[in-house]
Amino acid sequence: MNASITAPQLKRLQVLYTQYERHSLDCPGKTREDRMRWASSATGRTIGSFKDLTADEGKRLIDGIQSTLGVKVPSKTPRRKQTRRDGEKAGTEGRSDQIHAETTLVGPRELQMIQRDLDRLGWDQTRLEAFLRSPRGPNKRSTAINTLGEANRVHWALKRITPDQEKAAS
Repeated sequence: MNASITAPQLKRLQVLYTQYERHSLDCPGKTREDRMRWASSATGRTIGSFKDLTADEGKRLIDGIQSTLGVKVPSKTPRRKQTRRDGEKAGTEGRSDQIHAETTLVGPRELQMIQRDLDRLGWDQTRLEAFLRSPRGPNKRSTAINTLGEANRVHWALKRITPDQEKAAS
């Protein structure tokens, strides 16, 4: 016997169907009967309630609506919570009034943050290195980004540059 639809699946399906009916021009309708007719035609059997669906059918319907609406699939891994100390270090390391004395090596998250800044500006790696070597470079003409403080300084400098300012400076 197939397992019935789970409570989170049921809630997700109901929310997605509501969004589908609001945003789609080819939605079968807003009434309960219209929803059940849609679910019946999608599953190939008569459905009297979304609770009659199996877990597999619920997954298929959810995936179908998500692809129709262009909804991103929610992440299965929860976001890692940062400790207060790590948050303070991430926000202040690299500043002159840095709270903690120790130095943290740069991690992949900080490098991704810098890459997002580069993508926003339309810069490549050679343009970044030229900026870092310039007299206005945030790390005293050093192109190395080894510590969290250096990554923060580069991020803050790139964040201040808007694409319009970059075009005017060229």
